[in-house]
Amino acid sequence: MKNELLTTVGIRTAETAFIREGVSEKDLMDRAGCEVAEVILNRFSPCSTLIMSGPGKNGGDAQVVACYLKEKGWPVKVITLSAFPSNEEIHQALEQADLIVDGFLGTGLSRPLDGKIQTLVHLMNLSKKPIVAIDIPTGIDADSGEAWGEAVQATMTVTFFRARPGHFLLPGRMATGELFIKGIDIPERLLPDTPYYLNTPSEWQKYLKRPQPTDHKYTRGACLVVGNGSMPGALRLAAMAARRIGTGLVQITCKSEDYPILASTVWGDIIFPIKTAKMFLDCVEDERFKALLWGTGALSKGSTREQALLLLSTKKPCVLDGGALSSFKGKTQTLIKHLHENVILTPHEGEFLRLFPHLAFLKNKAEKALKAALETGAVVVLKGYDTIIASPEGQVIINANAPATLATAGTGDVLAGMMVGLLAQGLPPFQAAAAAVWIHGEAANRKGWGLIAEDLLDEIPEVLKDLSRH
Repeated sequence: MKNELLTTVGIRTAETAFIREGVSEKDLMDRAGCEVAEVILNRFSPCSTLIMSGPGKNGGDAQVVACYLKEKGWPVKVITLSAFPSNEEIHQALEQADLIVDGFLGTGLSRPLDGKIQTLVHLMNLSKKPIVAIDIPTGIDADSGEAWGEAVQATMTVTFFRARPGHFLLPGRMATGELFIKGIDIPERLLPDTPYYLNTPSEWQKYLKRPQPTDHKYTRGACLVVGNGSMPGALRLAAMAARRIGTGLVQITCKSEDYPILASTVWGDIIFPIKTAKMFLDCVEDERFKALLWGTGALSKGSTREQALLLLSTKKPCVLDGGALSSFKGKTQTLIKHLHENVILTPHEGEFLRLFPHLAFLKNKAEKALKAALETGAVVVLKGYDTIIASPEGQVIINANAPATLATAGTGDVLAGMMVGLLAQGLPPFQAAAAAVWIHGEAANRKGWGLIAEDLLDEIPEVLKDLSRH
């Protein structure tokens, strides 16, 4: 799959450029419709097929599908909006159909579905018949993944040239089903500039540092996991993850009362109990530590915020997570003044809204993360099933390999540890964040149902081993 993702404007730009080279709009529809039909022929046996054809190019594609399947001997019925049937006819057609092709609305959707289409979408979903959507399921915004009312829940979707952000952003990702991307002969040279990419190893793999014979623990990177919080278990997970991702040395700072717990369970880390402010300052400024993590397991309070500002003042690569983010609620501008280009912020949706309440009106998750990255000058990782990694340079990577099993306590601590470990090894923040998110998702996929955060730690080396083969 090609990594570039095209918005509605982007795909129109590519198609317009292709048409200027002498390809007609009808040719494009013929090519698209034939590609959809080929997918259907490869995945289904001949069966009664109901084709929903809307206005515009999407409907034109659907008409081509109908003609192609009829030529192959398939029984086909077409419903169009211009000759809208009665409710009784619709129910009968859906009952008789074994397969439905959704060709109502494609990437041009920009408003809620009207009554006729909304009724049809509801009945299509209610039928429980397999649905093949053309371009993007009707009701899904191609740019944001937003559902404009009830959207078609497709079994599979066939799109063209490049995927759209809405195929991977919720709820669009859930509505898309299996995704097929067909080229329709648009030359690669006509690909327009885009800030949106799908997260795959090709985006960051060249930055990974393989162990070398001359390495020692400091050349492989050393990081500091700051832990004057209240959850020693979170520190343990983060520190272990940093080591598993390849960091040569991890030191944990902790409260004196947490030292016995950590010292007896985290054998491969240096555990350093902090007793004075000077000890803390000496730790974070120690030039051996190339990257810092703060906020994992920390409480959201004033002292947490002050410690975050101290870490940021070192200008070292830094991951701010959990409590460190929430401690800036209502003080976002204070945080922004101290941020720099080597910082990764890792909010989930709740933490994001505490930091950026003025962006709450945006329904496009990718746009929210991007605006936050541009405002702060830091890399923003807006976590979730469809995690977004946004850079202050305007790039957006959408992650689509994370399973729902990651929705369990502690997995975010593992992710933060992986990020700081990659920073310590010298990866740029944007690539470190994207790599950690993808490896995190892949590790979870390998473990499967029943996953707990600790399981991820043993899977990380296996993912790295497979990456090293390519």
